[in-house]
Order: sequence, then C-alpha cells, then structure tokens
Amino acid sequence: MPKSPRRRPLTSPHDALFQWTFSQREHAMGLLKAALPQPVVAAVRWSSLRIEKGSFVDRALRSRHSDLVLSARMGAGRIYFYTIVEHQRDVEALMVFRMGLYMMRLWERITRDKPGLTELPPIMPVLIHHSDTGWTAATAFQDIIAASGPARAALLPHIPCFELRLVDVSGGRAGDVVEEALTALGKVALWCLSVSGDDARLEREIGRIAAALDEVLAAPSGLAAFEALLRYLMATHERLNVQKIGKILEKAVGPRAQEAIVTELDEIERRGERRGRAQGRAQGRAQTLLELLTARFGTLPAEVSTRILAADEATLVAWTARVLTAPTPEDLLGDEGPRAAPTRTRRPPARKRARRT
Repeated sequence: MPKSPRRRPLTSPHDALFQWTFSQREHAMGLLKAALPQPVVAAVRWSSLRIEKGSFVDRALRSRHSDLVLSARMGAGRIYFYTIVEHQRDVEALMVFRMGLYMMRLWERITRDKPGLTELPPIMPVLIHHSDTGWTAATAFQDIIAASGPARAALLPHIPCFELRLVDVSGGRAGDVVEEALTALGKVALWCLSVSGDDARLEREIGRIAAALDEVLAAPSGLAAFEALLRYLMATHERLNVQKIGKILEKAVGPRAQEAIVTELDEIERRGERRGRAQGRAQGRAQTLLELLTARFGTLPAEVSTRILAADEATLVAWTARVLTAPTPEDLLGDEGPRAAPTRTRRPPARKRARRT
C-alpha cells in the first residue's frame, strides 16, 4: 500500500503530486500507454517496467521542472522514458533544447554503467505541461535551429533530430492522450494539474472526474491517495480552505466515496488540532526557557533564541532540565549536554635511567 505523502511544506506541490502518483508502477504504466505512439506501446513489455533512480534536472530549475525516469524491455534491449512535468505561467521557448540536455545526461550515465555498449538504447522524451496559454513553443529540436533557405536543408543532416511527446493539460486539454489507458488516479492527478490555481474551473469541472474519483476512493490505498490530492488542491487553491475543497469533492462522488471523504476530512481536522495543541505547549515551554536563560545569562545571542523557538516539546524539556548546570547558553543547546571541565591525569614520574659509567 502506498505510504501517505510526507508532511512537509510543499515548495513544489506539482512535483509532489506528480512524483507520488507516477512513481507507482501501475499509474506510470497507464500514463505512458496513454501518451506514447501505439507502435511503441505494442512493442514494450510492460511487465518489465521499472522506475530508474536519479534526476537530471539542474538544481536551479527544480522548482519549475520535475523529472521521472522509467525503463522497460523492448526487443532485445531496454527503452527509457524520460518524463518531465513542467508547471509555470509562461512557456519556455527552448524547452526542447533543455530536454535534449537531460537525455544526453541519461545516455552518458547508461554508457558509464555499461562501458561495453556498441549501441544506445532509445529514449522517449515525454513533457507534461501546464501554463496559462498552453504549449506554444517548438516540440522538435530541429525547429529551434536558426537557419533558412538552401543552407537549412544542407545543415539538417548534421543537427540532432528528435521531438517531444507532449501532454498539454492546460485549460483541460490533454494533447494526444488516450484517456482510457490512464488509471483512475492518473486521470484525477492530471485533472488536478490542469485546474491548478483556477478556483472557478475546479468547482465547475469537478464532474469530469467524478467516476474516476469514486474509483480512487474505493481502492485499498484510497485514503492515502485522497490525502495527496487534497494537499495538492489546498496548496494550489489558497483562497479555498480544506472544508470548502472537501465540499466540492463531496458533491461530485457517490455516497460511499462521500463517507470516505468526510472520514478523512475529520481525521485531518483532528490532526490539525493535535498539532495546534502540541505547538501551543512547545511555545509555552520555549518562552519559559528563554526567560530562565535571560535571568541567568542576560541578553541571549540571536541564534540561541532562534533555536529555542524552533525546537519541539521533547527537546525543550531536555534543555530545561539542565538550565541550572550549563556554563553557557550554547552548552545548554549542545547535543551531548554540558561538559564538565576536563581533568588532567598526572602521569607517573618516569624512572630515571642509571647512567652508565
């Protein structure tokens, strides 16, 4: 059963939802079957599909692009699927060039791991895109090369030639996607990406995924999936609170799914209350500890105050227990507690050697 998504601030909610959904083989298989040309779909041995480790996206661009590499048997070798989800307001004109860089990095790793290769395995580049305008840039690498007239025809044989497989979910579009191949969770995840930030469309078009959402909630991992979807919708629809989003989803599904949604919303609310109480206790302990330290040492360094205010309740309890014995505020915060002054052990006097006469 898939684990619940990790509870951390979502600096990139699109990345979190995409990775959580399509890092599961069943849903990745559905996405690829839906997006790829039929001759490729027919040639791949899907039972051999696996998720490859590693990312090739530049660190500075990871807030805008998230990649997922998969591979499967095809013929006597393997085919690789290099999939990127791109979610930004504007279309990146040279995205096909960037995709080419990532593909080269993947081939470089493959040849490094298998130095005896005499042929390279195929890589299918898949771009899942969402923007305000929809995709407007080139999808073929050769189309971004600045050359024209007779010279262009002469140059083309010497220029890399490949084309992105585009899945454009902007404005509800899905490009060439064969929706029947997607799993229910895959459909819902792509739809959530497509309505990101548009509250009116979220409420107006929820009926499009009603059946798929019912199926997601009926699955053994339904509550974990629902929590991942809900966290994404909350992060990308900031004007709507969790109860409002829950009500929108409730209206679209059947009675059994409604019950599951209500149960999960109640659990989320209870967890929030528990976290609130724990945070309140921690804040109280932190203020008490700061007052005790200030009374003993005077004005505290800013980094000491910052660490105390950010600490959890258990850590604050441990620090408070040694507030009277720590020689400095910094020693109190040390992982090993205050250290006693080292005692010097006197070495026994060395025996004098008798002088030889």
